[in-house]
Amino acid sequence: MVFMCGIVGYTGFKPAKDILIEGLKSLEYRGYDSSGLALMGSNGKISVVKSVGKISQLEARINEFIKTPLHAGSASTPAENIFGENLEYGTCGIGHTRWATHGKPSDINSHPHQDSSGDVALVHNGIIKNYYQLKQELISQGENFISETDTEVIVRLFSRIKKTQPDDIQALIETIKRLEGSYAIALVLKNKNTILAAKNQSPLVIGIGENENYLASDSSTVLQFTDKILRLKDLQIARISPNDVSIFDLDYNKQKNEINQCQQVSSILNKGPYKHFLLKEIHEQAGTISRMLSGFETAFKNINIDFKALTRITFTACGSAYHSALIGKYLIETWARIPVEVALASEFCSSVPVLDAKHLVIGVSQSGETADTLSAVKLAQDNGSMTMAITNKQDSALYEMCYPNTYVTPAGIEVSVASTKAFTSQVMALYMLACHIRETRLGLDSSDIKKELHELPLIIDQVVEREDIYRNQFLKYANYRDFLFLSRGINYPIALEGALKLKELSYIHATGYPSGEMKHGPIAILDSKVPVLNIAINGPSEIEQTIYKKTLSNAEEAKARLSPSLVVACDSNADVQGLFDEIIYIPDIKQIYSPIIACIPLQYLAYFIAEELGKDVDQPRNLAKSVTVE
Repeated sequence: MVFMCGIVGYTGFKPAKDILIEGLKSLEYRGYDSSGLALMGSNGKISVVKSVGKISQLEARINEFIKTPLHAGSASTPAENIFGENLEYGTCGIGHTRWATHGKPSDINSHPHQDSSGDVALVHNGIIKNYYQLKQELISQGENFISETDTEVIVRLFSRIKKTQPDDIQALIETIKRLEGSYAIALVLKNKNTILAAKNQSPLVIGIGENENYLASDSSTVLQFTDKILRLKDLQIARISPNDVSIFDLDYNKQKNEINQCQQVSSILNKGPYKHFLLKEIHEQAGTISRMLSGFETAFKNINIDFKALTRITFTACGSAYHSALIGKYLIETWARIPVEVALASEFCSSVPVLDAKHLVIGVSQSGETADTLSAVKLAQDNGSMTMAITNKQDSALYEMCYPNTYVTPAGIEVSVASTKAFTSQVMALYMLACHIRETRLGLDSSDIKKELHELPLIIDQVVEREDIYRNQFLKYANYRDFLFLSRGINYPIALEGALKLKELSYIHATGYPSGEMKHGPIAILDSKVPVLNIAINGPSEIEQTIYKKTLSNAEEAKARLSPSLVVACDSNADVQGLFDEIIYIPDIKQIYSPIIACIPLQYLAYFIAEELGKDVDQPRNLAKSVTVE
């Protein structure tokens, strides 16, 4: 697995540096360890600057080059800095944010990479599986590599092919025909105010402007500059100049991709009054859920699925989306009485699943670009199953793959790597879907369910109002190095999600378990240094009361091992008093609706502890927002 890097490109009539830097900053939320730019100057030469660390460090290095002459000059020869002029005034260029895969984070391994002559600069997202074989072949032909990356193989292979194939597009076609794996590629060539691009299993979009065009791995990046988006398809090549965008297939035939007009984003980088994007996005959850509920009645009107004919449903997802799908299983089986499975997408593709025409496979992905999820959905389609998508991005591969059987959550761009509002919006989408299947499959009235769901935004607001209380409760646990999260039934996925959030943000080891499994192994790790957090929400039904009582019983077993004990409980759950060291209260809520409420204090737990420990809350180490390679 490799995490998503970021690509940005511009060609037009404006100085490209600031546009590219702004584009790279809009990709920071994906996570990265280095960045770089390649700019074409008025002299036709390519100037490259790269830096490990934050984009601010790249900016500082660029500004240093711009201000410092390359030689001091004399009375007869004034000081000059063509390199700096290229950086400041060049109108065509590409940029990149990198997560280290092949080779450690370093200036040398950062993108862009160049050929031996410096006439080509290239950036790349993805993994080239046969890079080692290609590298050995190129070394035997006299190439001397300076980096440890698979990306340098691409630019040197292209340069070699270009020596015998002067046509740029044909040279790129012949290059990518040699590549095995996934890629999004952008390159610039000396003396040409043009960007060449190609993609396979890694997203790449083109923004169409007036006498200027843009390129990026994320539509939100180009939507800062234009509302017209053209999405490249797999195994397509694009030639982008200021006044034209031409697209070709591998046979050099011209293609015509649809240009979509999208809503522009003014800026995704405004935190407002909040210290971190994560905190801002926690506060945005009530508004997001409210918007979803306002469109409840028409949410699935375009879905072309006969739910009465289904024999079973499988959710396939990764990470937090997988946790939301586990809640969806509980809801659909409870309300619509249809068997549901939940499969980690990577495992779904690693097995031989039983699929048929009466089987619905639902891919859940925030970005709509998660490679494992896309592969799982494609496998289902290839085997004749119906498919559906739940995603936060209409402009995504998953949306296109499953259209019209799609639901797009309105969470908007989530900048913090650790998901909050996108997660709860996925959970709400599954409440709505379960309700829809219940009505269409069983013909049952769901007005009472809908009424209670419409009360959730107000309850979320009430939870957020307890922020300061939660801070005081959670900070005392910042110095523990291990945590165990426990629950049963519909809140077991929230135990998993709470543990994931704490791991992601604070780097504290945390794991989630069903409460009943604690005595089957995890109990061995319990002592005074391992806090145990329980989620214990009562309910009116016999099974809900049984779940609640068993959860409390498991908590007492943990406390007997001297573990600090915490519980998320409703205000009226008086019987938790005296059983726990810390009671994290939420407003009264029925157990079946509680996951969307109970997860919010756990978001605060991870946030406050990470902040107290001085961690990078919005961009945790080793993580990225989109995982676009299997």
